Amino acid sequence: MQRVSFVLNIRPEDHTEYIRRHEAVYPELLQAFGEVGIRTYSIFLHEGTLFAYMEVENYEQAQAQLASHEANQRWQAYMSDLLIVNAQGTTSALIPEVFHYHS
Repeated sequence: MQRVSFVLNIRPEDHTEYIRRHEAVYPELLQAFGEVGIRTYSIFLHEGTLFAYMEVENYEQAQAQLASHEANQRWQAYMSDLLIVNAQGTTSALIPEVFHYHS
């Protein structure tokens, strides 16, 4: 199982709308997460920076499968007006894990 984290950014004026939209994530998208091997997925918001964390069987494979899934394509289009494009031309950047504790 891989632990993966990434950051995204939104404008301060979009915080409420971002939260509102995530109160009703498409059920078929949530089902797709499980089908592609995502076991847990959380997003945290702090001053315009979104920190996402997931545990997934194979991140690259899951991303490839989700890219062609209709529900994910609809969700990405729905959310695109809120996400800020970074200097690399994407809306997210992977961040490395520097510490993990597990008992």
